[in-house]
Amino acid sequence: MHIEMNILFTLGALFGLLIGGGLLKLVSHLARGKIQFMYAICGGILLGLLFFDILPSTWHLYDLRGVLLGIVAGYIIMLCIDLFFHKQNSEISPLQALILLTVAIFFHNIITGITFGITDMHQSASVFAATLLHQVPEGMAIMTVLSIAKVPNIFFLIIIALLSLSLGVSLLIGESVQASSLKLQALSTGAAIGTLSFVIFHEIIGKTINYFKNLHVWLLLSLGVLIIYVYQYSLSLFHGH
Repeated sequence: MHIEMNILFTLGALFGLLIGGGLLKLVSHLARGKIQFMYAICGGILLGLLFFDILPSTWHLYDLRGVLLGIVAGYIIMLCIDLFFHKQNSEISPLQALILLTVAIFFHNIITGITFGITDMHQSASVFAATLLHQVPEGMAIMTVLSIAKVPNIFFLIIIALLSLSLGVSLLIGESVQASSLKLQALSTGAAIGTLSFVIFHEIIGKTINYFKNLHVWLLLSLGVLIIYVYQYSLSLFHGH
């Protein structure tokens, strides 16, 4: 077991979430009432990570059918959780939205951690950097919903500590399983992508449409995607040297 790397991933996730929450608070302080702009941009950042980093590396490693099946399964699981909240109340309150977003990221972290543990992907420095980076917009999203729900900031620290621990513990679980089946690895990786896709499309992009006109939404999302594209291009230049 690679205890040091597990601790590093846990602390990295915590640091990324803290940065995201801190950035959101700074922006909301400097530009009152503009929180939703950052929410849309962080959705674009996650979208960029999905299409420029996570999906290309996954297609390269695993069978497409297994990954697609996992994506559908992960998305359906999160959709069922969302439908449960809607069944309790036809109109989801900001507090329920916060709980749903936290649950979505929690399950995504669990599946991602197990997948990384099974495949030993967390031994890669680039995977660590990508994991830390995609915690930042998640931290921003959590802080945004938390601010809208008017929940005390201390709960932000509790939530991100729980989410960081979920990643670290699931890494240990994945290492103990060490499944050799590429099909199982493809399914678990796909499920992790499916849960993340739900967070991006349903919980972040879906919510921004309520605040902006469609053109504004796509402009802000495109800015977030462009940030990741430039980041990925810079990394390729760095590795090229």
